Amino acid sequence: MFVRNDARFKLSALAIATSLALTACGGDSDHDDAAAEPQMQRLTRIATLPLGSEATGLFLKDDGEVFTNIQHPSDANTTVDAEGNIYKFATVGVIEGADVRKPFTAVSVPETAEEKQVMRVALGRYNVLGQQGDAWAGAPQPGLGGIDVADGSALIRVSNDPDFNGWIPVSDDEGYLFTNWEDRPGGMSRLHLIRDGEGRWVVSDNNATMVDFSNVKGTWVNCFGTVSPWNTPLTSEELYFDDTINWNAPGEGGVQDLADYLAGEINSDYDAAYPNPYDYGYIVEITDPTGTPTPVKHFTLGRYSHENSVVMPDQKTVYMSDDGGGVILFKFVADTAGDLSSGTLYAASVQQDTVPMDAAQAGFDIEWVELASGNNAEIEGWVDEYDGITAADYVDGANSYISDQQVNDWAEAKLNQDLDGVGGVAANPFGDDRVAFLESRKAAVKLGATGEFNKMEGINIHLERARASVENNGPQAYVYVAMSDISGKMTDSDGLVQLTNEDTHCGGVFRMPLEAGYNVSRLEMVELGGPYQPDDAANTCSVDGLSGPDNVAVTDDGRVLIGEDTGGHENNMVWLLDPKG
Repeated sequence: MFVRNDARFKLSALAIATSLALTACGGDSDHDDAAAEPQMQRLTRIATLPLGSEATGLFLKDDGEVFTNIQHPSDANTTVDAEGNIYKFATVGVIEGADVRKPFTAVSVPETAEEKQVMRVALGRYNVLGQQGDAWAGAPQPGLGGIDVADGSALIRVSNDPDFNGWIPVSDDEGYLFTNWEDRPGGMSRLHLIRDGEGRWVVSDNNATMVDFSNVKGTWVNCFGTVSPWNTPLTSEELYFDDTINWNAPGEGGVQDLADYLAGEINSDYDAAYPNPYDYGYIVEITDPTGTPTPVKHFTLGRYSHENSVVMPDQKTVYMSDDGGGVILFKFVADTAGDLSSGTLYAASVQQDTVPMDAAQAGFDIEWVELASGNNAEIEGWVDEYDGITAADYVDGANSYISDQQVNDWAEAKLNQDLDGVGGVAANPFGDDRVAFLESRKAAVKLGATGEFNKMEGINIHLERARASVENNGPQAYVYVAMSDISGKMTDSDGLVQLTNEDTHCGGVFRMPLEAGYNVSRLEMVELGGPYQPDDAANTCSVDGLSGPDNVAVTDDGRVLIGEDTGGHENNMVWLLDPKG
């Protein structure tokens, strides 16, 4: 059992009465009409979230239950739901007791103040597994979402930003839930869950803990993720600080927290334990997930703002999304199946069907630009060469790390296959391919990849459907990728990507058809958000369409679960998209 602050859960008679006015599935009275036959639409609303929160951690279990979290809800939420939960605290939970793949009646858009402040689901029930700061009797500290310094001697913060959920089943009624905490430094929790006699998932005593990342010098902004085909969680470091020129500038935000983490105390001597920027911005695999979870950073998959990575059924090919502005679609092919420690990194170069083009019909052909091959040990050696640089070394306008000129010289040498410069081209300043792995975005653009995408979010497949499609001539399977805000370089009048349509403000979901060998050569829009309605202050994107699509998961019949991260809906939502609807 867990111990919570009792003040959160003292229910007044009025609060109980209010909560009971909400149906068990969070819907309005018309949802209780047993005679009504659910009619599945192209988009069906699965859940509406409490005010202020975004939907994170979408993970579809084999039985159709869905893990999904409530990230950073408003602390003004005071309504108590039917099960005694208040949603002013970040929440890790699961939609249980129902199969989201079967027909259901959509949950309505919340209308009352009370409906807007709680989690409302269209089917089953939303089971709160834990909330930020929860501590379980006998479990190691810190509590849920707590970010300690590396040696555990001090607490930096308690995060309210749960993100990725990764489910590692032990049996039908037992497993381990790994949850990212998207903060600086980042974190990850592991909850040992057991299904009780009433069919509810509960946290097993003494089996809740935060994962120890000290062996990889901590993590930075653990965002979305997936579970590998060999059943290990893959957590993504969303760097959002890959321009190293200002990394060691005095007073640079979260970098000081990383210094605290490394030094083992708050308000440490930063010069004694200043973080190396090239230690952060990677995919981190959690090995031995049901034993002693052990993180392994895969430098091979490149350094940028990883939103997500998804490994194909061949256990070698990996597609990766990059979050931010002017970003890139990446691919990695491992040398050995089931081992991401060695392989080749690629970046996508795209050609838009027509320029400009309506985003609702957007399509691109993809060619893959090879950046470099490498292995973790070799790349980590290059990373270590930048240890010991501190804020004391900062010079305004200069770069203490890899400079843009060095990136350019490396790329020129690589393109001209003139690595020593004897042919008149500037020589590779390093004599190796570190630029490809440590400054992956810049390297990719210099070699001809397309760096014009915006807010590239969750990327995912259904593993068995993908395998059947590619290896057994099954129905066409796709890699789905969400873009929460199609703007910037995607909608300007320059470059290779020029999309029109004001609904791009609401984002959209793209897909890539899987081909032989798990290659993809095509990116196409499958669901544009909106319609955009800027005169509606509460919902600038229609509540009947997507706004800010972020997390995605794919069902065995090819439908797509979508979680929102948006300011375009007053209440963020979780959807089920039927591309054939």
